[in-house]
Amino acid sequence: MSLRILRTAAALLVLVLPLFASSLACVVRLSERNSPLENGGVTGPNADCRVERPLPVGTTGGSATTNFVGRYDLTDPLKPRFDWSGNAMSARFEGAEVTWGAEAASEQVFEVILDGKAQEVVLPDYTGIEPPRAPVTTRTHKVAPGVHEITVVRSSEALFGISTFLPFTFAGGKQLPSVDYARRIEFIGDSITCGYGNEGRNATCPYDIPTRQVKNDKGVLVDVKIPETENIYLAYGSLVARRLGAQATTLCYSGKGVALNYREEGAGEGKVEDPSGPVKADPDAKTTVPEYYLRTLANEKPDPQQVGSTWDFAKEVPPQVVVINLGTNDFARDVDQNTIADGVDLNAFREKYRAFVTLVRKLRPKAKMFLAVPPMLSDQFPFPNARSDFRDTLRGLVEERNVSGDGDVFFLELVEMASRYGLGCDYHPNLEVHRIMADQVVGAIRAKTCWSTVDP
Repeated sequence: MSLRILRTAAALLVLVLPLFASSLACVVRLSERNSPLENGGVTGPNADCRVERPLPVGTTGGSATTNFVGRYDLTDPLKPRFDWSGNAMSARFEGAEVTWGAEAASEQVFEVILDGKAQEVVLPDYTGIEPPRAPVTTRTHKVAPGVHEITVVRSSEALFGISTFLPFTFAGGKQLPSVDYARRIEFIGDSITCGYGNEGRNATCPYDIPTRQVKNDKGVLVDVKIPETENIYLAYGSLVARRLGAQATTLCYSGKGVALNYREEGAGEGKVEDPSGPVKADPDAKTTVPEYYLRTLANEKPDPQQVGSTWDFAKEVPPQVVVINLGTNDFARDVDQNTIADGVDLNAFREKYRAFVTLVRKLRPKAKMFLAVPPMLSDQFPFPNARSDFRDTLRGLVEERNVSGDGDVFFLELVEMASRYGLGCDYHPNLEVHRIMADQVVGAIRAKTCWSTVDP
């Protein structure tokens, strides 16, 4: 399937539709209901911080090894394979030079954070039209002699294919003990959590840009694009983790829902006109987030005969906090691509969401779980009362859990975004909305855990 089709199938929501433009603007003119609630209006009693003993922030210690964050296929420990955006590797070292690399079948965007300063790196760099057989690229960073810390974060979503990290090397230097994180947060979401379009300057900016051309199977040159405006390092989940001195694992995928996906091209529903070639079957066109949640790699279906293809929850250090920000795609579903949402079966959505919460609770028995109303829904879009219907459904599910004795499941309402805050590409949350959401989530987590912040 071409990159263009993948993008179309995975794009969360295109609100740049004349039909809804006036309705979206009315959100600002009619009321102030899209002002952010303090701490997201999180429900439930707060922790008693006079007696609570909160976990410490990350500290250095332990062995001089690389810290890997996220899910990896470690069949070859020296070549960890992964595809989830937000996956990262970091190391502390003493010296004046550090080299790292990655192997990937297509261009992918990484954020390199060296001594707290971030820079975008695109790997691999192809110089010709056709990619080499072994697309391996390395990067070397020169620094002043001394102690340094480097983190490499994959920003491109899973739909851009699988990566393989190559280990850090330190020419003339040595690796030091890494940072050990006691606090751990798991974020589960869609394009909003991935940071889709968050660096865009306006609602109509391009999410991706062409970098080169390749020949398809018909010999026609087609563009290869990278998600230039998607930056998970600046998405709300990453901001929350840094402010709380925590380690964040992110499991997000654009266009995917709890019960149904936004669009499902390649599964016999809808049609995509693509001059580069015919639409190919997509085995994951109907795969939803609850199914992805069980996978080690988003791009590989679990195989009972293959060890490691299903994520082994028993072998990981479990998170103390789980934030679920899903459902926009279920509500905005537009299979026939006529720009009008198909509507949502609230009962079916409720049942699937309830089942997913039950699954996560089984796998995360001690975690504090926050179920969020997403920012892109309003009572004008994608259909009348959408946000109210979502809010009522989610509140009902949280109350069910609480009444049944699970008091560690909380309702959280993220800010209702609108033009008053500015807009990212394809009408997704921009950096300002991500900052507001981060403030809300940080407040909600602190209220239930008493975790301190590490704000400068």
